Amino acid sequence: MEGQFQQERDMVAPETNPQGDNWNPGDAPPRTLVWAAQCVKKVGVIGVFPPPAMVAPIGAVQQRNLTVRGGNANHRRHIPQLVGLTATGAIDPTEILTQTEPITGAIEAYETFDQRRPGWIKVELKPAA
Repeated sequence: MEGQFQQERDMVAPETNPQGDNWNPGDAPPRTLVWAAQCVKKVGVIGVFPPPAMVAPIGAVQQRNLTVRGGNANHRRHIPQLVGLTATGAIDPTEILTQTEPITGAIEAYETFDQRRPGWIKVELKPAA
């Protein structure tokens, strides 16, 4: 299985530049689907994958009689309603913000977020005054 994983990763991300404990490109998409098809009934995958990562365990999906659906969120349709809910105070998006960083520190903030440090759930980047 490790050899197959390495082969899939080499296909999805032939050029990588891992630094520290950050995520390594190609280490999740196919493996996630394989594990999901083996152990659960419903699966949600959030993210955008490059065309070479479109590897799916179709045999396991068929044998387990799973239904697979895909699609993109229509952001433009939902943004006006979300802005309206925010303007009226019905929702407060700041409740999910756990960090505020200057926009000049975006790279460092992303690297820290990518390391999955405790308390880093949603980061707000503030532009300079």
